[in-house]
Amino acid sequence: MKYKVFFIRYVQSTPDLFGNVVPVDGTDVLKSVIINDFRKRKELSFINPRNGKIYYRHYAIMPQGGLAVIDVGKYEDGNFVYASVAINLSRNQYQPYIVIGCHHSGFSDINLIADMVTQSLNWALNDSNIAVKLVACNKSIAWEKDIVHTYLNGMESRMFNPMNAFGFELIEEHFEALGKNPNKHRKSANFDDYLPRAKRQEIKAWLHNETDQYMYPVDMMRAIRVLYELNIIKKPTYEAFVREFGKEHLIAVSTYNSYMNLNNNPYENDTAYEEIKAYVKEKF
Repeated sequence: MKYKVFFIRYVQSTPDLFGNVVPVDGTDVLKSVIINDFRKRKELSFINPRNGKIYYRHYAIMPQGGLAVIDVGKYEDGNFVYASVAINLSRNQYQPYIVIGCHHSGFSDINLIADMVTQSLNWALNDSNIAVKLVACNKSIAWEKDIVHTYLNGMESRMFNPMNAFGFELIEEHFEALGKNPNKHRKSANFDDYLPRAKRQEIKAWLHNETDQYMYPVDMMRAIRVLYELNIIKKPTYEAFVREFGKEHLIAVSTYNSYMNLNNNPYENDTAYEEIKAYVKEKF
């Protein structure tokens, strides 16, 4: 079987007033698209953009833990000739990505299949002003291990809701209820409250320098995760982070929490992350 990995990039469907492409974080919206397709609320359509031929699909792995695997193909002489499309939105180790694996020589044009997947997802995202682009991954990543890890985590989540929306519906309801409890202590939305008083301004100025310029979560989260990992700062809430850095349209709360979860390792073999960590150890 041959395969190819593509990273998912999210942008606004329409450019801004100056014609610029605007990056956004569409992970949560894309999760809803997959859930709606699985539950047959709004189904995905896989159509060859070159000749209009319609392809069939079924789920090899149901949506759970941020992962879904869809087999897309056609029937030839009674046999289902297909390619597997693994969609991993969990951010356990890497930014959202899709792996396309071809099982049959008669259906092995990976770039064509990628175009079909992109087209299908963007049709489903049409009402959200979000579009996806698939960018080929040109480095070696341990996607097999990551998918297995994501799948196992998803299986654990199913105890809360067997036909889940990526495994977190009841947990979210629980925390929403806690948030409505007037006696429950709320964490501060003031970013300064999470920084050590003695070096607060110095750390904040450095963080802005390392964060403001970036538009994608994988880049904007490096510096703040390093500080948290090294126990230099407390973990800011999502609200505190986006208020301070103005990133509310560029990163979703689930994405932020995934990057700040020290049980995840999104920067494995990331040279830039290691360089920042070495600098911070000396600086702060």
